Amino acid sequence: MEKRLHIITRIMVIVLIVLIIVLAAVIVFKMKDTDGDDSDKNKNTPDTKQTANVEGTIDAPPVLQDIQALGVGTIIDKAQIDAGVLDAYFTANEINDDIFQYIYGKSYVENENIAREQLRYVKVLHYNFNHEVQVGELIVNVNIAEEVRNIFRELYEQEYEIASMRLIENYWMEDGSSSDKNSIENNNTSAFNYRTIAGTEQLSNHALGYAIDMNPLQNPCVAYNADGSFKEVYKDMERYVDRANGEPHMIGHEDVCFQIFTRHRVDAP
Repeated sequence: MEKRLHIITRIMVIVLIVLIIVLAAVIVFKMKDTDGDDSDKNKNTPDTKQTANVEGTIDAPPVLQDIQALGVGTIIDKAQIDAGVLDAYFTANEINDDIFQYIYGKSYVENENIAREQLRYVKVLHYNFNHEVQVGELIVNVNIAEEVRNIFRELYEQEYEIASMRLIENYWMEDGSSSDKNSIENNNTSAFNYRTIAGTEQLSNHALGYAIDMNPLQNPCVAYNADGSFKEVYKDMERYVDRANGEPHMIGHEDVCFQIFTRHRVDAP
């Protein structure tokens, strides 16, 4: 009897050991399966933080409704420009008080030939010599303001490059008389400036807002004395006297700038 009990006890111990081994194997298998699932999830689920960063870098800049609040010379991302409302970026408005105070006593002085009400402030977009889009400005006569606005819109659409477009006050010299030359030698495209033609008492078309100097370094106004010398000498002028030399930004009859201005031509009265 005792021997039989001993045998049963041994059998139960063996069964218990087998059950423990089986249970341990099941637990190990489950743990491996769970790890595999987590690994697959990690492979298929993007890193939230990384995704947010990527999305942040590709957000498009806000589209501009107009350019009135932007300073002259501001560089603009092309993605901000809505081609469907291009006219909003090319405006011709009355001279407001801030602009008038800025030009008064400089390019504008009290006179009997042109009043503030006969001038318009034109603000536009243009490409600079780095082919970046930037904000430019001019003051012109009211009679040509709409044509000038359209001209610079067409130049923009043609991606025509203009080095700088700022009011001449940005280059004003204390004596006033050399301000025009300073603007030219900074290759600044400008229009209104109440002044006479150099060396004469005759009013310039600039004095009435009927003339625009485009990229004046590459397109200088050349006048000669009786002895063949230049009446006025500007920086690099001799380089551009020969209009057939093919230098960039020189305006010839085949140049799109010449063609656009000619098509919109409005003669001063």
